[in-house]
Amino acid sequence: MRSHEERVAETKRRIAKIEREKQLRRNTVTMASAVAACLALLIGASLAMPGIAASIQTGDYSGFETAASMYGGGAALGYIVIGLLAFLLGVCVTVLCFRLRQMSRENAQDKESEDAHGTD
Repeated sequence: MRSHEERVAETKRRIAKIEREKQLRRNTVTMASAVAACLALLIGASLAMPGIAASIQTGDYSGFETAASMYGGGAALGYIVIGLLAFLLGVCVTVLCFRLRQMSRENAQDKESEDAHGTD
């Protein structure tokens, strides 16, 4: 039979474990939804970009203002913007995955230290 202190310590340990699991689940859902929102934004922008680029007014010279540039038509500018958005999405996903891995390591370290030392 366990003593009162052992029961209290075991209850505290279980509560801490449940809270860690809830926190991890909440963080995972938040990160997954952030990645999904970034993807939706990128796809929406890529679908809307041709229309936006076509609606840009060319000015008084009617096509000669970008004749010597790499942006000869409106479509090239759209592809450049989509490329930049895709790069930013990649950066965001990398940061989110790194943060998720870091939180996972912290949780593992907390669990190891809790198992080694017990709870008060």
